Amino acid sequence: MSLVLPIIAPIFILIALGTLTAKLKLLPATTGDALSGFVFLVAVPTLMFRTVATADFGEVAPVSLWLSYFAGVVPVYAAGMVLARRLLGADRRGAVIAGVSASFSNLIFVGIPVVERAYGREGLDVLALIVAIHLPTMMTASTLLLERAAARDAAQSGSESAAEPSIKRTLRQVVRNLSRNALVIGLVLGFAWRFTGLPLEGPHGEVIRLLAGTAGPLALFALGMSLPRYRIRGALLVPSLVTALALVVQPLIVLGVGAALLPPLWLAVAVTAAACPVGVNAYLFATYFKTGESLAAAVIVVSTVVSAATLTAWIALVH
Repeated sequence: MSLVLPIIAPIFILIALGTLTAKLKLLPATTGDALSGFVFLVAVPTLMFRTVATADFGEVAPVSLWLSYFAGVVPVYAAGMVLARRLLGADRRGAVIAGVSASFSNLIFVGIPVVERAYGREGLDVLALIVAIHLPTMMTASTLLLERAAARDAAQSGSESAAEPSIKRTLRQVVRNLSRNALVIGLVLGFAWRFTGLPLEGPHGEVIRLLAGTAGPLALFALGMSLPRYRIRGALLVPSLVTALALVVQPLIVLGVGAALLPPLWLAVAVTAAACPVGVNAYLFATYFKTGESLAAAVIVVSTVVSAATLTAWIALVH
């Protein structure tokens, strides 16, 4: 465990510094949003481009990695929905938000810096394979489930807007959104560059390296600055249970499945990614569909704080 603390401690110190900066109002309130925008639109896409373009993925089939990772996502997503329905009495949309909150790990703002520090460049290569399929899969599945849940909730309440959503129309909207997503564009361009066989060297390679190097520290600081905006309201029983699903159950399932399918480094990265705290996407979905905002906000804060301990434990176990 003492060998893992030097890896994890700087990560959560940076998050804490970002939170303290926001609390003390040392920077304008818009700074956190600007930093998050830079990280998501420039730094991380550049890092993913560089990683994919120059990665050595080895001979292991990525399908085994994806199966291992989503073996944890699917049951945890379902368990989160059941918890919300039975313990909170949430409507169907709120139940889906709970599922998203339990399973949508923060692979960008936390996963990338943690994996880079814990497993180096080789670990980032593996994480890039997870990120490449994680965002499109989670966005598509969650959007479809939320649209269907919204229609069923409306039908139950007798609303005039109770028509079942068109799957084709919803999928077109998801594809349109993903095609404009900077992270997806960075991954696609990285694979395209990889197929050209050209080296990523010289002045342009150095610019890419410098930009990519800002992703981890700025992501953590921006995450810290964003935490004070997520207000925790009401009882913490359900957020705590959802947090346990995200930080304990999900990586445990990934470990159990991946142990039979993956080499050690790939297994370690998959488990670490699954053990990351909940990302902001859960809150974005909640605000868009106007349900479950307090649950999503509480899970984001609680899971981020608790993950300082749980991530340390998981990395110590698989490192």
